[in-house]
Amino acid sequence: MTGDTNEIQILMSPSDVCTLLGIKESTLRKYALILQDAGYKFHVNEKGQRGYFEKDVIVLKRFLEIKQSRDMTLEQAAESVMAWIQQSNISVSVTEKKQESDRYNDDIKSLKEMITQQNELLKEFMIRLDQQQKYIEESLKKRDELLMQSLKESMETRKMIAAAKEEDEKKQKGFWSRLFGK
Repeated sequence: MTGDTNEIQILMSPSDVCTLLGIKESTLRKYALILQDAGYKFHVNEKGQRGYFEKDVIVLKRFLEIKQSRDMTLEQAAESVMAWIQQSNISVSVTEKKQESDRYNDDIKSLKEMITQQNELLKEFMIRLDQQQKYIEESLKKRDELLMQSLKESMETRKMIAAAKEEDEKKQKGFWSRLFGK
């Protein structure tokens, strides 16, 4: 790969890379994970799916060659590939700063939307809380009015009973006084 930044890079799907390398997709995933653990960076979209550029295919071919030609583990082969990358000055970074900032901008945008939604919910809750408070205050006021009315009626009834008792006592005294002449 040349260092030309204007070079058009084609992003290949895992099935395309598997066809080029003659391996299965599960094997490709396994090798990509091993290379990632060794420090290699593949292009990953917002859904976490890998995409492969031409340089990734070259790195994977080199990985397969080292794995087949020498008696070493996959992890050792990945380390050899990483050393080869550093010696041959192949650009490893796939994600550009702009892509990272775009991703962060998307995250910030979604967080702002979530905050806006939460603020709307809080406003609704405050309105409901105010309505509930008004209902409680009105209910208490009605209850107090009914209680006062009941107390007034009770007092009037007691006064009427007391007045009736007084009249009865006068009548009874009148009867006794008539009876005994006092």
